[in-house]
Amino acid sequence: MDADRQALYETCQRMGVGITVMKAFGGGDLLDASMSPAGKALTAVQCIHYALTRPAVATVLAGAHSLEQLEESISYEDAPEAEKDYAGTFATFPNISWKGHCMYCSHCAPCPNKIDVAAVTKFLNLAKAQGEVPETVREHYGALGHYAGECVQCGACETRCPFEVSIIENMKMAKEVFGK
Repeated sequence: MDADRQALYETCQRMGVGITVMKAFGGGDLLDASMSPAGKALTAVQCIHYALTRPAVATVLAGAHSLEQLEESISYEDAPEAEKDYAGTFATFPNISWKGHCMYCSHCAPCPNKIDVAAVTKFLNLAKAQGEVPETVREHYGALGHYAGECVQCGACETRCPFEVSIIENMKMAKEVFGK
């Protein structure tokens, strides 16, 4: 995601402002490998799930040119997690590098110490984007059941991350930023 757009989404999340996503399919381009800027196609379910997992996104407006397209979008509600998973497809995009960028996909899970690595990383990124820890972000972090400071640096999460995120470093930084 563009850095300015990411900052906007994170600011909206911090301020409790919901975002409605339009063009989640890129005008249909993301659904067609020959038109996709990445050179590979995603499914409608993957596009919707990606949009809904961005900070502050409350809803996705999915356009449709046919009943079939509408039904495909509606199928998101009943789709199993495996169908929603966009991480594997993103990781293979030939024209875009996602290396080192957490997509909050939770492929790093499970953590042996039950840390929600994706949530910790999301809150860390929100704090970094603001240059401080907004009270709402601190509260959300505080509501987690387990914290970055509980990380034992086993590295299991990093072996599962399709984006090669430096999760151990993120956990160290989150412990420093949030104090636990």
